[in-house]
Amino acid sequence: MYDVITVGSNTLDVFAYTDKSESICIRTIEGQDCYISYPSGSKLLINELDFDTGGGGTNTAVSLARMGLSVGYIGKLGSDNSAGLVLEELKKENIDFLGAKGPSGSKTGYSIILDSIEKNRTILSFKGANNSLMFDEIDVFRLKTRWFYLCSMVGESFNTLNRLADFAKSNDIDILFNPSNYLAEKGKKFLSNILNQAKILILNKQEAQYLAGKGRAVDLLKSLKDLGPGTVVITDGPNPVHCLDQEGCYYILFPQDIKVAEATGAGDSFGSSFLAAHIKGRNTKESLSIALANSQSVLQHKGAKKKLLGLKEAEAFVAENPPKVERQPING
Repeated sequence: MYDVITVGSNTLDVFAYTDKSESICIRTIEGQDCYISYPSGSKLLINELDFDTGGGGTNTAVSLARMGLSVGYIGKLGSDNSAGLVLEELKKENIDFLGAKGPSGSKTGYSIILDSIEKNRTILSFKGANNSLMFDEIDVFRLKTRWFYLCSMVGESFNTLNRLADFAKSNDIDILFNPSNYLAEKGKKFLSNILNQAKILILNKQEAQYLAGKGRAVDLLKSLKDLGPGTVVITDGPNPVHCLDQEGCYYILFPQDIKVAEATGAGDSFGSSFLAAHIKGRNTKESLSIALANSQSVLQHKGAKKKLLGLKEAEAFVAENPPKVERQPING
């Protein structure tokens, strides 16, 4: 019996750092859009080059395992050398691979992460085999778990997410759903089956607006909760986190002032740590604080997994550096 089975993408990540990148921001009617810029027609030197495994499915699996939970991972690998690197890391972290491998010639997902002078990043993502996971490729007899952590998947793999949501309902398995921009922008009707069965929904402000329209954070929370989830958490980069939990309590969590090294994996560490704390019996305020501690640890280091905290480490950090968490009336 697993505590959690994560379902999502796997990739080989390449982090390219150069001091030749520039930031260009364009004002629009709705706000401001910023872009990473490189000189056209130039050959630029890379100051630093790092390789790591990534993808929402494996990032969350590793985070949950380091939090002391029993974890399985469902995804689809290619038949290339990158697949071996993903499997090697899962084995090292004591995570069981419950997914599938593609036929000869299929490619594992691949991402190129471009850094910016603001320490934010743009990701060039090749999905590869990630998009072709079929439900029939999964051994359902191994899906003995308390929770599914569902990340974003598209193509045939999204149909598999829907089938897993139905499987969860039939087998008393709870769901945490963490959609991405490219899923959320398809709208609430497209995601209705998973949203209706999710016990916890964690997403960022832009994703929340795709599903619930514009408005105050508390109104977005209420609208999203009406779609089915018991607890909804909305993150917003360096801005406050808003949460409406299953008891109807409204919380605002204020991120602390930190020096950001690189942002990849921060969202995955937040969501997985929130779930781990919840499974371990922590209340909403404690779970939010632990999630923030782990995500901020990731933000202060390069790479999605290098500085993930265990539960005791995160709780010790919270005890020494307690974040500001406000509980407010739902109509406040």
